Amino acid sequence: MTRALSFLKSEFSKNVSLKLIALIISGVASYLFYFIMARILSVEDYGLLYSLIALTYIFTVPHETIRTVIARYTVSLSSKGQFGKIKGLLLSSIKQILIYSIIIFFIFLLASRLLMDILHAGFIPLLIIGSSLIVAFILPVIWGALQGMQRFGHLGLNNSIETAVKLLIAVALVYIGFGINGALIAIPVSMLIAFFIGIFPLRKVMKSKTEQFKFERHHLNYSLAAFVIFLFFVAIYSSDMLIARYFFSAKLSGLYSGIAVIGKAVLFGSMAITRVMFSFIAEKHSKGKGRDIYRATRKILYNAGLYVLILVGIILALSIFAPQLVINIILGYKYLEMAPLLKYMILTSGFLSLSALIIFYNLSINSSKRLTARILGTFLFIQIAVLIVFHQTVSQFIIVMLMVNALLFLAMLFTLLIQRRFR
Repeated sequence: MTRALSFLKSEFSKNVSLKLIALIISGVASYLFYFIMARILSVEDYGLLYSLIALTYIFTVPHETIRTVIARYTVSLSSKGQFGKIKGLLLSSIKQILIYSIIIFFIFLLASRLLMDILHAGFIPLLIIGSSLIVAFILPVIWGALQGMQRFGHLGLNNSIETAVKLLIAVALVYIGFGINGALIAIPVSMLIAFFIGIFPLRKVMKSKTEQFKFERHHLNYSLAAFVIFLFFVAIYSSDMLIARYFFSAKLSGLYSGIAVIGKAVLFGSMAITRVMFSFIAEKHSKGKGRDIYRATRKILYNAGLYVLILVGIILALSIFAPQLVINIILGYKYLEMAPLLKYMILTSGFLSLSALIIFYNLSINSSKRLTARILGTFLFIQIAVLIVFHQTVSQFIIVMLMVNALLFLAMLFTLLIQRRFR
């Protein structure tokens, strides 16, 4: 058993390191997009840009659901060598998703009048964001398959290509005068390019004879549970931007957007560790159950938690000892007045990153899904209600978010204690 745990740890560490290297490359390109936009757009336009991107987080909840579901079933099929069924799963998923994404696009257009009033935005930016939803729903099919087959190198490379293309197109279009519309156009174009490039590493699967993958009742139940969980989770980490955009002035919401981007870097950075953990645990859990498997999966969870704590600790230390330097390098002098609040934003994202780790762990072992969904739904309601009441200053706004996310993490720890009690 000790040897097995040692192997799992070494393999997990190897793949985390591989994914983190790829993440650094894609993360630099991804956040250069936000940071360069912060420098070349006005504070007011940047606030609108980030508010619109935050809107896509909520409307693309299926992105995370699709990716997780595809990854989980690809893990099981790949371990059995059933590549024909993986192909059937991918093709049927893309076909169905395209139909639903087009329907959602038209629903989005119908709601555009209301969104224009809430976000103080024009129709063209919303039209561009709406069109990106179509591509945003099919790209996670490819990413989920790569993750499920543990092709972390190719997955990281694809992430890097998507973010690098987005950066290049955005900078070019903004530079020649398209402004915020140019930055938004880069989003769907880069995702479409990443989708077609991502098919290449799956050529072994795509060359196989197609076998039908039949979604049974337990598959649908899992997919529905994952959808609800991600709906609440994505809303928790994106609703603050929409509320800030509604209540704060254009300049103040732009300043808040700046440090919010740095805070989200912690969450999205930790997701590289979380996704590797998910694939490892899902694979081991698909091969059997019992105390030994339970201990092995918990060991992987604890190792992943350690990696996340190290990542959060490094960024938190920088935000405490050199906040002005961090903001000046990343965002520019226009955002320096937010420096005293940076450490609180990093702590907020740190707690949310640890909560995400537990959420993905519960999904990987198909456990505590209802309890997880109820906890997330409750805290989403609490966060929105409290932010609507306490938004007199940005500092008050951030402290409220910090308290809510700290309590959310404690609640998610409770789901782990419940599992341990009944093992």
